[in-house]
Amino acid sequence: MKTKILIVEHDSNDMELIQQELKKGSVNFIAEIVHTKKEYEKAIHNFKPDIILSNYTFPSFDGSAAFKIKEKLAPQTPFIFVSESIGEENAIEFIRSGVTDFVLKERLSTLTTKVNRALKEAALSNLNAEQKQSEEKRMEELCRNESKYASLVESSMDAILLTVKDGQILAANTAACEIFKMTQDEICNSGRFDIVDHTDLRLQPLLEERHRTGKAKGEITFKRKDGSRFPGEITSVVFTDTSGQEKTSMTIRDITEKKTLEKSFEVERKRFMDLYLQAPSSMGILKGPNHVYEMVNPLYLKLIGRNNVIGKTVKEVLPEVESQGVLEFLDKVYLTGETFFANEKLIQFDHDKEGTGKLVDTYLNFICQAHKNNKGEIDGIFFFAIDVTEQVLSRKKIEESEKRFRALIEKSEEMIMLTSAEGKLLYGSPSISKIFGYSEEDVALKNILELIHPDDLTEFIKKRTKLVTTPGKSFYYQQRVRHKNGNWIWCENTITNLLHEPGINALVTNFRDITEKKLTEEQMEFDQYNLNALINNTDDLMWSVNKDYTLITSNKPFDEMTRHTSGKTIPKGSNILTGITPEEIIFFKNNYKRAFTGETFTEIICSGSPDETWSEISYYPIRKGNEIIGTACHSRNITERKKARLNLEQRNIELVKTNSELDRFVYSVSHDLRSPLTSILGLLSFIEDESKEGDTLEHVGMIRNSINRLDEFIKNILSYSRNNRTTMEVEKIALQEGITEIVNSLHSMKEAEGILFEIDIQEQQSFYSDRMRFNTILENLISNAIKYHRKDKTNRYIKIAGQSDHEKLQLTIADNGIGIEPAHHNKIFDMFFRLSGKTDGSGIGLYIVKNTVEKMKGTIQVESELGIGTTFIITLKNLKS
Repeated sequence: MKTKILIVEHDSNDMELIQQELKKGSVNFIAEIVHTKKEYEKAIHNFKPDIILSNYTFPSFDGSAAFKIKEKLAPQTPFIFVSESIGEENAIEFIRSGVTDFVLKERLSTLTTKVNRALKEAALSNLNAEQKQSEEKRMEELCRNESKYASLVESSMDAILLTVKDGQILAANTAACEIFKMTQDEICNSGRFDIVDHTDLRLQPLLEERHRTGKAKGEITFKRKDGSRFPGEITSVVFTDTSGQEKTSMTIRDITEKKTLEKSFEVERKRFMDLYLQAPSSMGILKGPNHVYEMVNPLYLKLIGRNNVIGKTVKEVLPEVESQGVLEFLDKVYLTGETFFANEKLIQFDHDKEGTGKLVDTYLNFICQAHKNNKGEIDGIFFFAIDVTEQVLSRKKIEESEKRFRALIEKSEEMIMLTSAEGKLLYGSPSISKIFGYSEEDVALKNILELIHPDDLTEFIKKRTKLVTTPGKSFYYQQRVRHKNGNWIWCENTITNLLHEPGINALVTNFRDITEKKLTEEQMEFDQYNLNALINNTDDLMWSVNKDYTLITSNKPFDEMTRHTSGKTIPKGSNILTGITPEEIIFFKNNYKRAFTGETFTEIICSGSPDETWSEISYYPIRKGNEIIGTACHSRNITERKKARLNLEQRNIELVKTNSELDRFVYSVSHDLRSPLTSILGLLSFIEDESKEGDTLEHVGMIRNSINRLDEFIKNILSYSRNNRTTMEVEKIALQEGITEIVNSLHSMKEAEGILFEIDIQEQQSFYSDRMRFNTILENLISNAIKYHRKDKTNRYIKIAGQSDHEKLQLTIADNGIGIEPAHHNKIFDMFFRLSGKTDGSGIGLYIVKNTVEKMKGTIQVESELGIGTTFIITLKNLKS
């Protein structure tokens, strides 16, 4: 006959594997497969399975619900969970609830054995149930016929009581007397309610069940004669005797020992779980070749930063450890059975819930040991791990600290020295050799006392001798130490008595070279004396004020001034605003506040009593880092300077007036002089036309030259005057056109005959300046080039070249005339300077040119060589903007 197996599974691969395993184990079966609650309930009703194989988790309902449905619809049918893992606590709870067995999917090889065993136990249970039912019938029969079954009742190890329904106890067997420590008469007289603990809440439900069904079974508390209580298991059945009267048969079993065992088991289990859950190390069990978590304690979950790992593989839970070789040694333990040990092994866990992939370094001491089943086969791995990260990091920090400390000592300019109580050098840092010039061998042979300056030695020995007798104490001192070259070096030292410290056992000296500091202090002392001499060797007032208006310091003139005005000096630390008028308080307080904001400024004040006195007071904020803590003040009597300035201003006004009058006079005189000269030139022209006498014409020519020179001089004087008294009138100048006009106007000069004029102007940008002054410059320079040309030279030329841009005009006027000796280059621009032997000029033309160029914000340079020629280079600013 085939066994009917109901398989509750949603995974098609697992369905196939289960059936293959059953066939492999020669189980003769037919199967029905379901995966929903509705199909499951229908199959129990219609298929009536001999056994149920169920997964633990489903998309629509779970294994716990499947078991409860089975208990309700088919309580006698065996039920086996076939699942990945359900956890130890769940497994224990299900076994207590009546689940037949568990099979892990990774160990399906045990399925056939457990199915066969469950079917056999079910058959035996059904048989026992039938036997029990038969026994109850026999008991009922015995109750109807007491004499027939008395021997059976008496031989029972359980207490058996016969009672009227809800009434008097009619009979009790020997076991009842033994259990309750009462005689049969005492039991019968006491009544059934006297042997039951009525405070037991389980009593009432049992009575209601017996009233409803005619029978009841359960556990309640009973009482003995001496009042002691014990736990008992009772089976109570209502029956009708031959006379038609309802009676009750009660079988009572003392389960004190059973409860004690259960309690002991629970205590031991609790102890185990406490040890497991509270163990100071992480631990757990992995099952199968894929290393599936079966058990882990909370400390392990905390270590890896994960939850809900049961039933999952190590690779699933901790994918980051695969590349770290963890799975390799787990595989080796599982395959070979060899225990794996590791100390301070670095494992990097991904604790970052945001998924950035940042790994946390963790150092572990751990053991992985093979776990074997009852056949001695390896089916998993025990692991125990202790997190030693803190210890490892602490040790590394100590090692790093020691390394840094050693590097600090080795590289530091500060010197460290260990000496014995007698003064023998035990250790000296490298900086000692570097600063004092001694080699390590030299230092090793020296007694430290030999190196100390004789003037410092006595005091040092006195302090050191006292220190040797006081462990842990220190003293500070400054002394001179001899360099190898014989020089003395100032040192600042702190020596500590660590003779009593294990591992040191020496006097520890920290010292550094303060020679520069000493020199600096001496210089600072000198500077202080010098500063005092400077600030006191002046008539100026100097003082400083902090932010609460108290005097910080002052010089002697300030103190003498306050003594003179108020009758007493202001002590340092006193209010600076005392002894002055309310108006002065407001004035100085406002100025101090300005300085406290960081402003540096100068104020000039006038005191009219008794004589008018002017003072210039400067305020300079005093800073300490980024904080302003006060202001330094400097007051200078500027009365004489003020009077001199006022006098100078008055003289400037008078000078301006004089210059203006002089300009007007020069202009008037020049204009008045030119009119007679023009008339004389006219008369000379008339004489030249009328006279035929050679001497007369020669004399007329000489007169004309003198008048022309005088006229030109007057024109230059007018140009100079006009240049000084008129403002710049900026306008656009057409360079090519303007220069050409000037050259054409000068062609009429007698000396211009035979000179080649070349004009090359590049106007990259329009040029703006004063046209009148520009023309004056060119007329002077070109006319000079004409006048001072060599008349006996061929290929004579005057070249005018220029280039303008948005910033300036660069102009050159070059000729191959007589040239100028280098010795005269710096003099030709002086007023009235004329070259020796050259009487034609007035000596003012080039002076006017330079003065005009400078007025136009330009420069002029000369390059010339005697007999070769001359070049003037003029640079004028473009005044467009």
